[in-house]
Order: sequence, then C-alpha cells, then structure tokens
Amino acid sequence: MTFSPGYVEPVPPMISPWTPGWGTMQNTVGNSPSSGSSTTNIGVWYPLYVPTVCVAKRVWWANGSSVSGTYNLESGIYRDGGHKPGAKLITSGSVAQGTASQVQFADITDTTLTPGLYWFYLSSSTGSATLMRVAPNIGSTFDEILGFQQASIGPGSAPETATPIEFADATVYIFGFSTTTIT
Repeated sequence: MTFSPGYVEPVPPMISPWTPGWGTMQNTVGNSPSSGSSTTNIGVWYPLYVPTVCVAKRVWWANGSSVSGTYNLESGIYRDGGHKPGAKLITSGSVAQGTASQVQFADITDTTLTPGLYWFYLSSSTGSATLMRVAPNIGSTFDEILGFQQASIGPGSAPETATPIEFADATVYIFGFSTTTIT
C-alpha cells in the first residue's frame, strides 16, 4: 500500500491581511496603496485565518516615504481571544524604521502556527513615521468591525494580553509575517 498525503495547502512565503485565503482584506481593495502617517503609541490588530500549519520566521511591514532611524516600530502575532486579539505569541520588539518605500523585515523566534484565527499586531513610536496602507473601498465601518486598536502602547511594550478597543481608523496597514528567511 502506498502512502498518499492527499491535498496539502501551499504556504505563501509572505502572509498578510491581504493574502488570498488567509487574510480578511483581499476582497476590499479598490484604492491603491499609499504612504500615510502612523499614529503615535497606538497598537493595531488585524485578523488572519491560518488554514494550515506554518512557521512564522520574520515579521515585515511596508515603509512609506518618510522614515528615520529614530522612528521605532514593533510587529507581531497574537492568539485569538474570542474573535478579538488575545495573548501575545511573538513580537519583533522595538525596531528602528529602515529604508523609505521598501518592505522591512525583522527577525522573530521561529513560531509554529496551527490552523486557526490569529491577529497581526503593529505599533509605532511616532506619528511622523509613514507606512504603506490602503483605505478599503467599502467604508470605515468594515475596518471598525475587523480591526482593533489599543492606546498608550509603543514599540517594545506590546502587552502580554491585548485589551483592544474598537478601531477608529479607516486604513489597513500593509504588514505581516514571512515563512522564509530568504531575502
């Protein structure tokens, strides 16, 4: 008898809220990505359904047109806490923002994710940092339903357990995690 593994879900090398079949935002884009300012010491979370086992090796975000080594960002992954962000799994810690208009990667401890709902996390130390983001074309109420934010947290201080409030911004940042370390 031969072993047949059946269908195996392919794992993309870069995963974000925009990844078809994984993220929640892929059908909402009607506007082109643009560079926009982040908000000082506000953490944001976006949901992500992981359909198959994968290993998060790095987090990433798309820098906008105004960056500085004095601007710090933090990105990571949280467990689901009843259809809202729950306990922190892993974050990058505080990382200086790099090159303008480029995707920036930050190493994390390899973290195995099993199928289920997770939440991407991103925060900035300043409102002067710009990140690539998209304003979905279906209105801000969609974002407010799917995203959460938390005031008074900055890079390097991601809470162990999220205590999010309703999202008040009509944009979705372009960020996520990578399943490979190839650059």
